[in-house]
Amino acid sequence: MVKTLKKQYETPNRAWNQERIETEDFLKEKYGLKNKREIYKAYSELRSFRRQARKLVAQQDTEQAKQIIEKANKLGLVKTDAEITDLLTLEVEDILNRRLQTAVERRGHAQSPLHARQLVTHGRVKVNGETVNVPGYTLTKEEEKTIEVEEPSEPEPEETESEAEEDVEEDGSEEAESEDTENKEDEE
Repeated sequence: MVKTLKKQYETPNRAWNQERIETEDFLKEKYGLKNKREIYKAYSELRSFRRQARKLVAQQDTEQAKQIIEKANKLGLVKTDAEITDLLTLEVEDILNRRLQTAVERRGHAQSPLHARQLVTHGRVKVNGETVNVPGYTLTKEEEKTIEVEEPSEPEPEETESEAEEDVEEDGSEEAESEDTENKEDEE
C-alpha cells in the first residue's frame, strides 16, 4: 500500500492582502526563509496548537491539557508552569524562533540568517552528534544545547611569490648550465 502525502500547510484564503504580504515579506527577510511556504507551515503548526487549546478549554480536560502543555514546553514555546490559555497567545515568530536555522544564527555561528541556512544545508551543523541538513527542523530545548557547527576546512595555502621566484631562478640556472654544455660540445 502506497502512502499518499498531504500538504503540511494551508495557503491564505485571499490571494491579495497588502498587510499580510508585507508581514510575510518582513518575516521572510528577518528569518532568512527561502519562500513563503515556510511561513505557511509555521502558521499551520501555530493553528494546530491553538485549535487543540481551544478544544481543551471548552472540554476542561486536564489530562490532555497537561500533555499538550508538556509538548509545547518541550519545544520551548511555553514555560513549565504555563496554562492552556498561554497556548492561545503564541505568535508565529515563537514557532519560527525554534527552527534550527534561527538557532544557529542566534548562537553566533553565522553572520546572517542566510549564512546560517547555508551552513545547515551544506551539512555543517550537528544536533546530538548527527548531521541535520534541514533548516526548518524544529528544535527541542535539549537539542538546542547540543548544536555543533563544523568550521569549513581551510584550503592549503598556495605558493608565496618569493617561493615562486626562487623556483624560477633555480630553473633558469639549470637551463643556463645545459646551454653551456651544449655550446662546449658544438665547439669540439
